[in-house]
Amino acid sequence: MTQSTTRAERPTAEPRTVLLSPWQRISEPARARRRRMFLVLGVLFGAVSAVFGFPTGREVITAWVLALLLCACGGEWPVWRRAVLHDWAPLIAVLFAYDFLRGQADDLGARLADLPELLRDPDRPWLVDSAHVLPQLRADEWLFGWLTGGDVPTVWLQDRLYDPDNVQWYDAVIVPVYMSHFIVPMALAVALWLTSYHLFRRYIWTLVSLTLVTLATYAAFPAAPPWMASLNGYLPDGVERVTGETLRATGIGTVRSAVQQGEAYANAVAAIPSLHSAVPFMVLLFTWPLVRRRTRALLVLYVLAMTFTLTYGGEHYVVDAFIGWAYAAAAVYGVAWLFDRRGREEPVEVGAPVHEEELTAAPPRAG
Repeated sequence: MTQSTTRAERPTAEPRTVLLSPWQRISEPARARRRRMFLVLGVLFGAVSAVFGFPTGREVITAWVLALLLCACGGEWPVWRRAVLHDWAPLIAVLFAYDFLRGQADDLGARLADLPELLRDPDRPWLVDSAHVLPQLRADEWLFGWLTGGDVPTVWLQDRLYDPDNVQWYDAVIVPVYMSHFIVPMALAVALWLTSYHLFRRYIWTLVSLTLVTLATYAAFPAAPPWMASLNGYLPDGVERVTGETLRATGIGTVRSAVQQGEAYANAVAAIPSLHSAVPFMVLLFTWPLVRRRTRALLVLYVLAMTFTLTYGGEHYVVDAFIGWAYAAAAVYGVAWLFDRRGREEPVEVGAPVHEEELTAAPPRAG
């Protein structure tokens, strides 16, 4: 046996299999149809939103996403059905479970510690919100009191910027920033499913992991947001939920889900971590190696805009956002490590497999 093997004698590596999404694998007639279907869906979405309001409810957004996926499949029902069951069902199930369980999460935390009663529904006296109030409040005072004269940033910002009798331009700006939380994570999932299918499953498990760990924290540590602390005398009176007040003042409607509207499922003390802050930071970290410098700058701006929106709007303390960022980083890098370790970067087949050299020779049409 020779000590070395020449390049010519080495076995040829098997061509790597690249799995394509239904977006890339559908038939030519379906490719021709989907542009028209996208146009119709866009017009329908605009019309429905104008009449009934912007969708924020889980089942409402899910219905639109499923319709969008059907358009992406060019109306091919078998392809769409298999893709939904294989790729999307786990995420949708976890997000719906999150909505249902979040409202019950604070019951466990109330049993673990002697927490003050903060909010009781006079019409439903069995509905009581008990939560931690001072840890996050004191953390914001300690971190930012030197800048705000001892106030938490929410009080300091609302004292200087908020006018309950007049909607300011920045009040109007924070509304779409706040609402983007309901659209952005699903929009990125759709984009990856369409264009970067090999990253789709890693992103889904990142979002699922972040959601589940956040829900567990809500259960163990129910926490009062600034507006609730104000109602109970822990902060000065008059801390408003600016986003909701702006929506009412401007007459902008939203379509909430049956889950959100049900009092049994509401949880006003699900504040730590801030999932509204965690999701933009997750998107930033996940997409950072994939996008250009200008897009990175926009993503950083988005994270900062969301932090301002939640703090000024009375929904969260800044420390809630910081903890959300830490959770997002743990989810992104933890799931990436697991996928790299287990060799699971390539998803299980949904469409037909294609050899890598075939992509080089004849890349699929994107239209």
